[in-house]
Amino acid sequence: MAQESPASRLTITVAVMLAVVMQVLDLTIVNVALTYMRGSLHANSDQITWVLTSYMVANVIILPLTGLLVERYGQRTIMLWSVVGFVISSMLCGQSHGLVEIVLWRFLQGIFGASLAPVGQTIMLGAYPSDKRGQAMAILGMGIMLGPILGPTLGGYLTDTLSWRWVFYVNIPFGILAFLLMRTIPDGGKITTPRPVDWTGFTLMAVGLGCLQGMLSLGDQDNWFSSRTIIILTICAILGMLFFVWRSLSTSYPVVDLRLLKDRNLSIGSMGIGIFGLALFGTMVILPIMLEGLMRYEAFTAGLVMAPQGIGAMIAMMFAGRMLGRGVNPRNIVLVGIVFGAFGTYLTTLYNLDISMAWVIWPSFIRGIGFGLVTIPLFTLAFTTLKKAEQAEGSGIFNLMRTLGGSIGIAIVSTVMTQETQVGWNQMGGLINPFNPAFHRYLTAAGLTPGPTTWQVLGNVVVYDQANMRGTLDAFMLVFYGFLVLIPLIMFLKRPPGSAAGVTQVTHFGE
Repeated sequence: MAQESPASRLTITVAVMLAVVMQVLDLTIVNVALTYMRGSLHANSDQITWVLTSYMVANVIILPLTGLLVERYGQRTIMLWSVVGFVISSMLCGQSHGLVEIVLWRFLQGIFGASLAPVGQTIMLGAYPSDKRGQAMAILGMGIMLGPILGPTLGGYLTDTLSWRWVFYVNIPFGILAFLLMRTIPDGGKITTPRPVDWTGFTLMAVGLGCLQGMLSLGDQDNWFSSRTIIILTICAILGMLFFVWRSLSTSYPVVDLRLLKDRNLSIGSMGIGIFGLALFGTMVILPIMLEGLMRYEAFTAGLVMAPQGIGAMIAMMFAGRMLGRGVNPRNIVLVGIVFGAFGTYLTTLYNLDISMAWVIWPSFIRGIGFGLVTIPLFTLAFTTLKKAEQAEGSGIFNLMRTLGGSIGIAIVSTVMTQETQVGWNQMGGLINPFNPAFHRYLTAAGLTPGPTTWQVLGNVVVYDQANMRGTLDAFMLVFYGFLVLIPLIMFLKRPPGSAAGVTQVTHFGE
């Protein structure tokens, strides 16, 4: 792809950012509208979660195919069709009147949206000169980080002021503008003799990844392996992935070339981005529950309080892009980011029910700096040792691990919060009994008298909130440990050869 003029680069940047933010936003914007959707669609609390699950399943199935699709149809064609399909399926989601209907349209939305981020990343890198590609990655990274952070706030606002259907209709104007701008950008990535499609491998991959995503999404609400559905999904996921790995390693033209994982930087970088996804999406699950459920914040206020995390991430990403362009070792930037992220998360483990708003804002801002410093340099390190012809495949694997890491993080964090809240309830609730001398002293000091009403008030107000806070703190501690696990992984990554070589090679499908 030839170098673009500044005006063309601006057009490409705006078009790609609109498409990427639109797709990433839909990962979280729907969450806050589920309660309203449940009544309209005549679904119970378990069934309505398939609105989220179907989207994630489609994403993880299509993401590894990104390189294959680009080889056959080219970058611009994939982006145009993806945007058109995403907007149409968003419209169909908004007009849905039944559960089966919206689950089907959400699945199609996930299929069309899966390729937007990796292909958009490639288009931007091809449009920027070598010394500014770190800046291009930082700009795109801001869009990827902005989606999960703005999603709950925007979704809550649209649902409260209009209706839940507008969390889907909001994609229409952005999608139309992105489509019009993308028609003017040059194409690239298409080759004259693309490899044949291994449909057997694709089927095995779809079964394995789809069942894995379903298990992660439904595990906590179905009490994991006490549910026959979860057991069946787990068995299908294991068998599907085992046969998929065997097929990929034994055929000449696999759907996803797993042999690329022999590259140390790609394999370790993919593991790192998976753990990073756990920390990012895990945090985005914990904070809204704590702020709205325990601190009694309104949805819109909670979103505003969480916004400094995104601000910190954006500032850090721009800084990281400049440092990469000046030849700073990406591994050092990632390590500094881990320190910021771990410190900001550790501060949250000291929370209690009486903290001020400032105690939420500043740790979030510090943690956001950590997120921003980790993201772009980790992209750089993961792809710096891959050949250019291999980077299409590598991009699919890398982005798949980011999505799966987020799903695993949400599942683990939700389970920890649920189980530790129950443990706290059992322990503290057991102390509320007429035979506990300390409890009698507490009642006397509080001016209360023993009786059924007192037990009920204490159980619902004191024990419930405190038990949930305990579960929240344990979940934050899990995220803190996730940052620490990243440190030894990063130490095994090779430094990019040359001052900015890593930046020039990140996920570039071809020029």
